[in-house]
Amino acid sequence: MKRVINVVIIVLSVMQITACSRPSVPINERERENYEKIVAGGIIECPYGLDANGSCLKEGEDGIWR
Repeated sequence: MKRVINVVIIVLSVMQITACSRPSVPINERERENYEKIVAGGIIECPYGLDANGSCLKEGEDGIWR
């Protein structure tokens, strides 16, 4: 019984470590810079706000794809 509990704990720990790691999706350079600033606790200055990917919106954009 203890062996089963240990295996479950190990599996859950590995799942948590994998889920909390850095994203492996390739992102462009501007989005990477913004991501690094956010992770470091910095503030990104975008006059029109950010979209879901961390890119600055241009004038008139609302971040919703149509």
